[in-house]
Amino acid sequence: EISACLVGSEMCIRDRILAQGQSKRFNINIEQATTLKVASEHFPGATSTGNRISAVLYNAAGQQVAEASSPRGHFELIRQLQPGNYQLEVSGSSLGGNNQSDSNRYELHVAY
Repeated sequence: EISACLVGSEMCIRDRILAQGQSKRFNINIEQATTLKVASEHFPGATSTGNRISAVLYNAAGQQVAEASSPRGHFELIRQLQPGNYQLEVSGSSLGGNNQSDSNRYELHVAY
């Protein structure tokens, strides 16, 4: 279900909105001090109304270092990071459509 692509130095992840209460985690390895930018968006042509999505970034010790959320499917998380291993936890819920509907899909754009 998850697909990923690399465009220049930006990685995008395409997935479906998760069932309420569930989340997915993505590992991010930072090799040198940098600014991490994570943005979410819904699929073109699909409505984002009712698509709540949030992301929490954790460091290797499991401590929360950043978070962002949006009730309309669009968030932006920007954080200066030191080298290390991080986990991005993404969760969301959708009020409309069924699980296979494009309105329940999102993209994450990750750049660092």
